[in-house]
Amino acid sequence: MNIKPFFFISILFSTLTLPFFFLTFALPFFLQNGMARDYTLIRLPDGAKARLGKGSISDIAYSPDGTRLAVAGGLGVWIYDVQSGDEIDLLIGHHGGVSDISFSPDGQTLASGGWDDTVRLWDVNSGTLKHTFTEHSDAAYSVSFSPDGQTLASGSADDTVRLWDVDSGTLKHTFTGHSQSVYSVSFSPDGQTLASGGEDRTILLWDVHTGALKHTFTGHWGSVRDISFSPDGQTLASGHENGTIRLWDVDSGSLKDTLTGHAYNVYSVAFSPDGKILASGGWDRTILLWNVHTGTLKEIFTGNLVRVLSVAISPDGQTLASGGWDDTIRLWAMDTGTLKNTITGHAGGVHSVSFSPNGQKLISGDRSGFIHVWDIHTRTLNHTFAHTFVGHPQAVLSVSFSPDGQTLACGGEDGFIRLWDIDTGTSKHTIIGHSQAVLSVSFSPNGQMLASGGRDGSIRLWDVHTGAFEHALTNHRGKVHDVSFSPDGQMLASGGDDRNVRLWDVHTGMLKHTITGHSQAVLSVSFSPDGKTLASGSDDNTIQLWDVHTGTLNHTLTGHTYNVYSVSFSPDGQMLASGGWDNTIRLWDVHTGTLKHTFTGHKDYIDTNFPPINVHSVVFSPDGQMLVSGGIDTIYVWDTSTFLPNTEALMEDINGDGVVNIQDLVRVAARIGQDVRIGGDPADVNGDGVINIRDLMQVAGAIGN
Repeated sequence: MNIKPFFFISILFSTLTLPFFFLTFALPFFLQNGMARDYTLIRLPDGAKARLGKGSISDIAYSPDGTRLAVAGGLGVWIYDVQSGDEIDLLIGHHGGVSDISFSPDGQTLASGGWDDTVRLWDVNSGTLKHTFTEHSDAAYSVSFSPDGQTLASGSADDTVRLWDVDSGTLKHTFTGHSQSVYSVSFSPDGQTLASGGEDRTILLWDVHTGALKHTFTGHWGSVRDISFSPDGQTLASGHENGTIRLWDVDSGSLKDTLTGHAYNVYSVAFSPDGKILASGGWDRTILLWNVHTGTLKEIFTGNLVRVLSVAISPDGQTLASGGWDDTIRLWAMDTGTLKNTITGHAGGVHSVSFSPNGQKLISGDRSGFIHVWDIHTRTLNHTFAHTFVGHPQAVLSVSFSPDGQTLACGGEDGFIRLWDIDTGTSKHTIIGHSQAVLSVSFSPNGQMLASGGRDGSIRLWDVHTGAFEHALTNHRGKVHDVSFSPDGQMLASGGDDRNVRLWDVHTGMLKHTITGHSQAVLSVSFSPDGKTLASGSDDNTIQLWDVHTGTLNHTLTGHTYNVYSVSFSPDGQMLASGGWDNTIRLWDVHTGTLKHTFTGHKDYIDTNFPPINVHSVVFSPDGQMLVSGGIDTIYVWDTSTFLPNTEALMEDINGDGVVNIQDLVRVAARIGQDVRIGGDPADVNGDGVINIRDLMQVAGAIGN
């Protein structure tokens, strides 16, 4: 016999005589257990229930005492405890992704440079914003503190280097000398010299106090992506886009050595604290350790499956941290090159999201070529699949669950379609047919057929079980951005660069209708659940709702200020969700065409290595209670339950039998202490995301209704 429900019920009825017990002991216990710290719930935007993934990675930095690790990326700056790997805080304030970070020498302040053209200073302990510097006119690519912590340097895409007074927040100097973007800045150990490197293939050395140019290092074969002074200040290391590393004599400006070993761009270089070793991370998916004095290669760290964007060595010289395009932080033993630990969960650059038919799982495809399968209720990763071509990850541009939830389809930048067994994670088929990237995949309602649309302008239909090609639909001119089956499986809708929406007979492959009306490319198409309405989102910033049978326009929805990249109907067909490159998700009333609500919180992350994506995909959960959006920064889960039609049922009727009684009370008591912020639960009567004494008392008050 389970005595827990009856124990809590007996306590409930004792509240009239023992109120102080609940206020002093029981209620705090329930609230504390229901509010356990969870990174998916830290600093959420208004209206969001959770985020899945911590965003992409662009830079990592150790605190001076080695106890904390800061990770910058598309979402903001995460602060980790190095020993446990636990999330301490998330610093959110930039309106776009964060490109570079730097700790002050005392470890109390963190500087961040962002794609929103600002440089920001944060109090590390409280997570509060101390200063925002706004004088840059383009992205701030790099930040660096002086050794005394009084000055901050920043390099920008506006071709300038700026020096800031940390205490007052005032601008001290502006250095102009680069002809293109400044990618990296670094102070010498004595604080007298500042080095800057950039897209113009030069490194400039500046006198910090006078602003005078001391040296110009030239002769580079590619952009200078990162620079770093040796601890003694005698040597400057630079990493380049041609895969080389150069060591410079700071005093004379002469080249000391050229280190070759990377096959592609070197994005990060870092000296060990004793100055004997230089670490480098590259686009070729390797981390190399070099003997600085001899210029010989000491160690190659293997296990990086993707491009390495940042490396950092701990202050004690024992550990190297790396971050890359697979959005995983790896901690390596410097002496052996073995992997010590990993910090996971940094999923970013999301192109596409899709719910499983039962609403229990969500899949996302990202820029790095990975497909993540999430448990929507626990907010944890179940599987990660790699979409690879000849060993190199390619972006996953579209994902879709089969109607039975057993198969996952993904279309990639490499032009391949892959079908996966969702339970085992094994590959079922690799389909080759498109000559360019596959931009969209969609299962037929019976799960027998898969449609794909590509950058090559074709639509192709495939047999799901055999992977065999059935036929091609080729009337579009230019890219086919999206394809979608009608609910009865008889028609296929497509949208493309030619500004047209086309409706096809699935069985014959014949074109049934061409719908015109958009002034720019059609990026997304979706049928309503009853199959009577088709929604299309476009580069012209509008959404249009069409009558499927007549091809007439029902409504034009305006409000997005940039491209509308995704549209999705709610399961009851009453609402339409849209996601756009303006970073907003909008909910529309389908019948009236009016805007019901706008969700904001996604951030820009515009990088030269991939195009801006912002909100690229939106999808409703099968019950309509949640809306998921995938963007360049992360995945957000939004609460849409408040926008559903009102019902007459009492919330306190937990078991739905039409009356509130002791059975409902028992059900709530049995769930006390559970966190249900994702997925919900009828026992969470007041909808605050946790089942506690307040829910129990609300049901007790409604007994007999």
